[in-house]
This record gives sequence, C-alpha cells and structure tokens, in this order.
Amino acid sequence: RHAARPGHSRRTMSLVTSRVPSAVSARAASSRTSRARVSSVVGVSTRLRTAGRSRPAVPTSAVATDKPASDRPSLTKIIEKPPALLSCGERTAAVPYYDGAVDRPVLINDAAREAIASSAAKDFIALPTREDPALVRLRDVLEKGWRVMEPTGSGHAGLWPELFDAGADLVKSQFPQFGDDDAVEVLPGTGWLDPSLETDAIDWVMRRPEGHVVSSKIHFATRLHRDPDSWTNPKTPQRPKDGWTDLAMPDRDRYQYRFVNVWIARSAIDPTGQVWQSPLVVCLPRDGGEREWKFEKRKISMDDTEAEKEYNVRGITLNPKTWIPGTNRLLRPLWQGDAGDAKASGKSTSGDGFGGGEEELTAEEIAKFEFPELTSEDAHSFVTGPAMVFDSFDLWHGAARWEEDKAFTDELRRIDVKGRQPFHRARCSIEMRFRVKIDMKADGAAKRWGPFASAVASGKFRDDGLRDSEAKYDLAKGVVAK
Repeated sequence: RHAARPGHSRRTMSLVTSRVPSAVSARAASSRTSRARVSSVVGVSTRLRTAGRSRPAVPTSAVATDKPASDRPSLTKIIEKPPALLSCGERTAAVPYYDGAVDRPVLINDAAREAIASSAAKDFIALPTREDPALVRLRDVLEKGWRVMEPTGSGHAGLWPELFDAGADLVKSQFPQFGDDDAVEVLPGTGWLDPSLETDAIDWVMRRPEGHVVSSKIHFATRLHRDPDSWTNPKTPQRPKDGWTDLAMPDRDRYQYRFVNVWIARSAIDPTGQVWQSPLVVCLPRDGGEREWKFEKRKISMDDTEAEKEYNVRGITLNPKTWIPGTNRLLRPLWQGDAGDAKASGKSTSGDGFGGGEEELTAEEIAKFEFPELTSEDAHSFVTGPAMVFDSFDLWHGAARWEEDKAFTDELRRIDVKGRQPFHRARCSIEMRFRVKIDMKADGAAKRWGPFASAVASGKFRDDGLRDSEAKYDLAKGVVAK
C-alpha cells in the first residue's frame, strides 16, 4: 500500500455519549428474556420425550407468540443507531485504485454533506439522514422483504416492486432540483438490456464479504469504477452491448437520463455512524462535473501473472487461467451457482453469479475491448455514509478498507463491544439501480445536463468508444466541450 497522503494525520475523535437507552441495549435485554423463554420451552419438550412415549416437540411458533410483533425491537433502529456516537467528520481509508490501495481521508456525516454542497455535487450524490421519511419507508420495506428475497440475492426490479416504489420516492426526495412530477420520472433499472431479456437484468443486489458464513451471490466491487464501463469481461451477459444507449435513453434530444444507485447498509453501524468494514466510498466530481478525472483505458491482458493479480481471492484456491471466461473480474467472485439449473437452462454459470460467458474470446473482441482505471490523485475527495443516493455512471466508487490507528479501532470496540465480533463487523448491503428521466423542456426542470448524458450526445458509448480522460463538458448545452 502507498504511503498516506502527505500532511494528513490520523486523529482521535471525541466521544459524545447518548443518554437515551439505545436500541442495541433494548435488543440485548429482549434477547435475554427470549433465551429464557426458549430454554423453558425446550425443557418441557425434553421432559415430554423422556417420560415414556415420545410426543411432538412444541412448535417454534409457540415461542414466537409469547411476544407480540409490535413489542419486538425494530431491526431498522438496531442497525441504524449505534450505542453511542463519536463526534466525527473524517476518517482514513485505503481506497482501492487498480495499482494499489492508497490511504485517503474519507468525509462522513455532516462534513460529507458540506463537501458535497461546496463542490457543486448536489446533482450527483446525496446522503439522506437517518430520520428522512423516504429512507425510513425504504428501510421498512427492506425489513419486511429481506428474508424472503435473501435466497435470490439479486435480480430484476419486477421481483421486488415495492422496493423500487420506495426507492424511487427516496431518489425524488433527494434531488428535488431535477423538477416536479411532471418533469421527472424515476424508472427501475438501467434499461440497457433488450426488453426480451429484461428478467436477466441485475437491478438490485445484496452484497456480503467473500467467504462470509452467509454467502451472497455477488460480492463487493473492490476497485474504483463507474457502472457502464466497469465490466472487465466482454462475455458477461449482463454487460451493456452495442446500441444499449438507444434502449436505455430514448429521445435523448429532449430527455436527460441520470443513472442513480440507492445504496443502503444492512449490517451494524459503528460509533462513528458508518459500517464497521468495507465502506463504499464515492469520489466527488471534478469541477462540478464539467471535467473528467484522469484515468487510463486498459486492455485485456491474457498474461497469467496479471490474471493471478486481478483474481486474487484470499484463502480460496482458484485457477488464475479461468479469470477471463465467465467472470466479471471486478467483483472477484466466490459464489458458483447451481450447476443443475445452469445445464437445464442452457446457460453456463459463472463465479460472479450472473451466468454465461464461457465462450472463448475472439482476437477482435480482445483488441477492441477496454475498461478505465482511475489514476490516483491527492485532489480526489471521497465521502461515504450508511445510506447513499448517487449517480453511479458519473461518480467513481468502490469498497475501501478503514485504515486507522489501533487505538482508534480499540476505542470503537470499547464503546460497542460487539464490534469485537467478526460477524457483527462484516458489511452487508443492498443497492438498487434507477434511471432518472428528466424532461428538459418542462417548466421548472433542471437546466444543466449531466456529464454522462453529454458524453453520449457527443457519440461516446455509441460509435466513439468510452469517455476520455480529463475530457471537458459543456453542461449547459449537454455536449463534450471542444
């Protein structure tokens, strides 16, 4: 890992103890009484079996009815409110650039919101507060549907329509400047697949760490990327194909399209108000979106050394030569899917949980395929939070790693002793993908186009390859600046 940013010192944050009994404390007390009730029921069941003839054990539902659902602590409150809060606006994280992680300051809480405002990034990202009504509603929908949808793990918006209704309301509430309901429509998914393949889309995805005791089909994207050009395998079926901008962005002369992700942490929150591990960090735009950050367009390399470097899953034996077929290398996958289902459907199953892509690459595909890698700069400004709504096509983002003094980490775990447990710290999250369609001719609509829409209007992602490093945009006209 590179040295920390010059002049940046890691600092110890001051503690602000909450005087209000926390939801975590309430859960702990509830758990003790629940365990007592469970023990007594199990004891009765055991005595019934040992006294001669065996009888059926008491069903689980009998325990559940002991305590009305309304009295149980809310999971939403448990994961959103730590037992105490540190007055903290900045932390240090190892940010995952391609050529190695670099320690960067990451702004959090109100400091992050202030940076978003001061850098003219309010059209690109919002960090809703815990009390935001639209976020509360979305979390309630997540809580009700999580266990039902967890075995699926990812899929198209039609599998979970109430989630996308609530998510669309959150998107609208965070970007009122785009216009009113007559000017703005929030559509589910990216729309980059042909309608006949709509059910193959990955519009929502749950993520957990590699090797976690509860497996997720898709893991964290551990390199900085932007969604439309993050794919590192031409054969991945869910990757946007030639002509996708016509499918996803019809009538571009009139309508602006912004591709927005809603990202929500579902695991425990630490005393600084952030996830304990693997924070999703987002790089704020350069010059309010009018200019691209410097990046390098990379080509596929079939060199085994490079393959092993890019497909490095710790503790798991993998053949590095399998890094191209069937895998979006950005995700560094673990899950292998169900071979039986794959054979039955005629689709091969890949490690990223998307399926397909086992055909060999042609020389032409290898020659023309490219993907960008952000170049590390001290000028980059990163933010994170337990809930984020951001433009995933214009903002670089990826899973980082907290990198701080042991004393600071120990203090977090002293405040919340459960932070000593790996399962408690492991990040679990969900993200949803939306298209925000803005009628630029409607009264009160946004007056500036986004960088991605401007790039597409000038031929990028159509007949002129990817965006260019350090390109400039005329956002008033919605084109690449000459």
